[in-house]
Amino acid sequence: MALIILDPGHGGHDGGARGYGLVEKDLTLRIGLKVRDSLLQRYLVEVKMTRETDTFISLSGRAEFANRLNADYFVSLHHNAAGGEGFESYVYRGTTNNVTIRRQQILHQEIMNYLRTLGVRDRGTKQANFAVLRQTKMPAILLENLFLDHPLDAELLKNPVVLNQLSHSVATGIAKAFDLQERNPAPTLTPQPPTPTPIPPPEQPDSPDWKDEAVDWMLQEGLLTHADWKKSLENPLPLWAFAVVLKRLYEKME
Repeated sequence: MALIILDPGHGGHDGGARGYGLVEKDLTLRIGLKVRDSLLQRYLVEVKMTRETDTFISLSGRAEFANRLNADYFVSLHHNAAGGEGFESYVYRGTTNNVTIRRQQILHQEIMNYLRTLGVRDRGTKQANFAVLRQTKMPAILLENLFLDHPLDAELLKNPVVLNQLSHSVATGIAKAFDLQERNPAPTLTPQPPTPTPIPPPEQPDSPDWKDEAVDWMLQEGLLTHADWKKSLENPLPLWAFAVVLKRLYEKME
């Protein structure tokens, strides 16, 4: 089972970027916890976090944590500032590992599939000499989820619906990058032909009294010899039965 390390950037006395009332360390932790829960609820995967509270962890401490657990993937969560707008992702500068690059492309695209619907600018897939990318021994990526000091980006990050969907997209991108198995996949239903509704037999109308009386007379006179004929008052008389009745009537008249 794959082990994913989620790394909410900054924490404790290190607040990170700020803008429009937002503090980076708070947002990265909120998103990190949401990504963790989404992964664990939806996929067969193991997830660990470098921090789960407002705690300061050094950059080397974050990398050592992931290396000690022999993790399969390291995802560092951040937000940008100092001018600009949009989303970008980073892997270690000079990376030639095709697996790392392919996973970056998959995760980046999955996140942008959502952010693009909000009009967010795609700043592209990039490389940099960030410590957590350089010091980790497994494939690693750093996500810069919008600019806190850009008014439109900041408004999006203040929206809880956006945070939920962004976190969901990060989790989905990680799952696609690792081809994770869904925990409870929806069952495949085989279409069944509709069951025909049975048509009830037509109701027999009530017979007038004169019909019953006529048949009773024919029975009394011996023209009909079986009472079952009373059950078929509305049915046509077969030719042979008609002939028998005439023959018996003729014999009575002789």
